[in-house]
Amino acid sequence: MKWIALVAASAISVASLSAGAAPPKAPALEKSPDLLRATQLERPALRAAAPLLLSPSVTAAAAPTVEDVGDPDSFGKNVTYLGLAQTLGISIVDDCSASDPSLERCIVANPAPAPTTFDEDNLATINLPAKATKSLMCFALTPIYQIQWDNNLATPAQARFGASALITIDNEVLDDPTLIDPNTGLPFGGVLSLGLGTHTDRHTIHPGDSEFKNMQMSRSCIAGIVSKRALVESYGLTETQAKEFFKKPMTITFGARGTVAMTSFFNYLYGIRLYGD
Repeated sequence: MKWIALVAASAISVASLSAGAAPPKAPALEKSPDLLRATQLERPALRAAAPLLLSPSVTAAAAPTVEDVGDPDSFGKNVTYLGLAQTLGISIVDDCSASDPSLERCIVANPAPAPTTFDEDNLATINLPAKATKSLMCFALTPIYQIQWDNNLATPAQARFGASALITIDNEVLDDPTLIDPNTGLPFGGVLSLGLGTHTDRHTIHPGDSEFKNMQMSRSCIAGIVSKRALVESYGLTETQAKEFFKKPMTITFGARGTVAMTSFFNYLYGIRLYGD
């Protein structure tokens, strides 16, 4: 059974605007398990101090709540490193005849100014044994890309780049046909796909101009790729099913998708380290 989540290379969208241009529409907030929903951010007023008649040992023994620490399931637990992976690179060029598919995924670019999209899976894999983590799967993700924009046209055009990581988690608990995908209203059918916000660069490139960018960025998890809380609150699993989810072996497969335009060369890959509790 597959659990799919997109992990954005960055939660920030960057755009270049010409002087006097209307501002772009606000991008939709990503719907990954890593970002808390607005309702999950609501906190009640500060709790009143414990009565003095209670001993320190009694008050200290009280378990922290979601309102206290945000994630009581992992509170106080040790970090467990789960593994790392680095994807094959994705290249977009004019000619892929010399490319080695065992070393990269090569895609022939569409003629300018048309964009070129990619959606590649099975770029890397991590196999986790049963009970590898108790309630959380977190990540540190570093995408690395090189891009060359060239405008050989007679008119200005929009240079474009956007890419994100696609993460697929296989877990047999999600085989239950009664579990319904809240995004589609249908049974998961083995796959849960989430579209997430990504790092984006869009700007105007003028005739005869060339630009080159080489960038490495890192993103660490907030709520995680998947957590017991997200399984229950966002995806409708019971507490028992959510606990069982983390007792099962998992296969995590990494891919990438995105779009570029006005490029003569593009290469994208990312490394990711997983950790849990």
